[in-house]
Amino acid sequence: MPSTAREPGPTPSEPDTPPPPAPDLRLAGFTAGSRVNGPGRRVVLWVRGCDLGCKGCFNPHTWQVEGPGDPVDVVARRILDAREGHDGVTFSGGEPFQQAAALAAVAGIVRREWPEARLMAFTGYRLEDLRRADAPPGSADLLRALDWLVDGRYDPRRPGRRRWRASRNQRLWVVGRPLPPDAFEQPAPEAELHVSPIGEVLLSGFPDPALRRAVRRL
Repeated sequence: MPSTAREPGPTPSEPDTPPPPAPDLRLAGFTAGSRVNGPGRRVVLWVRGCDLGCKGCFNPHTWQVEGPGDPVDVVARRILDAREGHDGVTFSGGEPFQQAAALAAVAGIVRREWPEARLMAFTGYRLEDLRRADAPPGSADLLRALDWLVDGRYDPRRPGRRRWRASRNQRLWVVGRPLPPDAFEQPAPEAELHVSPIGEVLLSGFPDPALRRAVRRL
């Protein structure tokens, strides 16, 4: 009986390897009810850690990375617990894209449970750099989760008055869903103060230097 070649059988499939857990998120601040950090009424996260070192930065106290982080599911739940009456979430800092993987994980949870939320971030990087292969880890995932992005380092030599941009070199990008039709029509404050339940004072937005000095004396 002639021998016949046998077709090789299917290669057993390898079991799916679960993705590594997202790193903890190092937070510098959290507030709800903000109207200066993007369109509408927003929940805002400030992350801790930035090595860009922009001269005149509004938040130099957020540059340092020391200290423990918070699990992304805990951070996402804090956002979701505050969502009533809000239009979305803004990530600021510090430098959000230096914790892009953790923020992308937070954004994914928020989007699943609060799909109508519009997500925004402020970054010192340029959008073109965040789309490069050598961008900070997780940048592509975070960009996919965002609707709007303000990019560019703060430059005190080029002060600007455009909505949500502190210097003229900074740009506002629509990277997801469109801005509200009235985004630039409604008057918005340039700065706001939040006082925590334990008496901490948070100055947010785009305050002038005199106001920043006054708040630091509190």
